[in-house]
Amino acid sequence: MDHGLTGKQMMNETTATGADRRAFFRINDRLIMSLNPLTETEAENIGQAIIDATPEAGQLAQQMSTIQKSFNHLTDQIGHTDRDIARALRMLDDKVNLLAQNVQLLHTPLNPETANEVNLSAGGLALMTDTVFQARSPLEIRMQLLPGGLHIRAIAKVIGCDQLIESTEGKSFYLRVAFTHMSETDRNILVKHTLNRQAEELRNSKQA
Repeated sequence: MDHGLTGKQMMNETTATGADRRAFFRINDRLIMSLNPLTETEAENIGQAIIDATPEAGQLAQQMSTIQKSFNHLTDQIGHTDRDIARALRMLDDKVNLLAQNVQLLHTPLNPETANEVNLSAGGLALMTDTVFQARSPLEIRMQLLPGGLHIRAIAKVIGCDQLIESTEGKSFYLRVAFTHMSETDRNILVKHTLNRQAEELRNSKQA
């Protein structure tokens, strides 16, 4: 049975069109993560803080989100007249992000042994778990992408948590969630991550 998330399940009750469709490209990936059940009130409060980048979510996150929005808007405008300059600016942005990842890793070293196998997109994810979660219940999800170690924080809603006929490594449930609250900066990071993974898989398949 194909347990991958469908585009419809990942749409967060909206229809993606145009550039937004890339947010729902799915990949099989490994990442370090935690799942924390929330009440509806907690989910709304934390989720709104994540989106608005209020002081509760951190002043740095607020500044980064504002800068990233302005940068994306500017490079999109430049791209209409000079694609080479826009491409150079995006490469510079990627370079800065890599430097930020290295600094982050100094403070939060990765332990790949704790990584989970997931089916991931910028709209949601699916994974095997040993815990059952109620459908439509909210979760706080913290992720650390590999190999760079970038941190992603989001609020998600359970789409389904199906019991499997046979457990795998002690995990008997297949959990599917859709992200309901995530900062634009983190969403862009996930979009880039999934696109880069897809490009890597295509290169590997052509070389095989």
